[in-house]
Amino acid sequence: MTVPHRIPNNTPSLSRDGWIDSALDRLALDGVDKVLIAPLARELGVTKGSFYWHFKDRQDLLDAMLTRWEGVGTVDIIEQVEKAGGTADERLRRIIELSLEQVSVRLEPALRQWGRRNKEVRQALRRVDEQRLTYLRQLFGQICQDQSEAEVRSWLLYSLITGRHLIAAKPEHIDRKDLLQSCLAVLTRQ
Repeated sequence: MTVPHRIPNNTPSLSRDGWIDSALDRLALDGVDKVLIAPLARELGVTKGSFYWHFKDRQDLLDAMLTRWEGVGTVDIIEQVEKAGGTADERLRRIIELSLEQVSVRLEPALRQWGRRNKEVRQALRRVDEQRLTYLRQLFGQICQDQSEAEVRSWLLYSLITGRHLIAAKPEHIDRKDLLQSCLAVLTRQ
């Protein structure tokens, strides 16, 4: 997810996408329990009526948030990588670039925390993880012939991408932004 835009307080209405972006931002910052209609409306400078114009209830918003996250953080990235084409190596590099640009380091852990308490969210997380890993397996399968090796490399890269925010230490000899690409270089060696 990209960092959602802020709506000026003098805006009389808000689009469905604006509500979803704001709710995802709130989820990333404070967790699902703080994704509440009235506080979001106040923060956005709109009425609760604006919310109910686009959603039937809070659960409808929560469902839309999951759908948006899955689309932006997975489907859109895979489509962009496929559209650009290139070798498996080039596509893997592009996945890292797009993941760094489009997937919020705060949102992913907030979603996983939410999934610990909610079965539907857990199912969405599993579906997304499987889709992402399947795509990585396909690309690593073009680099190495051994399926087990492709599996290991896929898991390692996926763990690096999804867990990069968990490590507070800074790399000593390389820029943090270049770190994942350097890790990928190690993973793609034959």
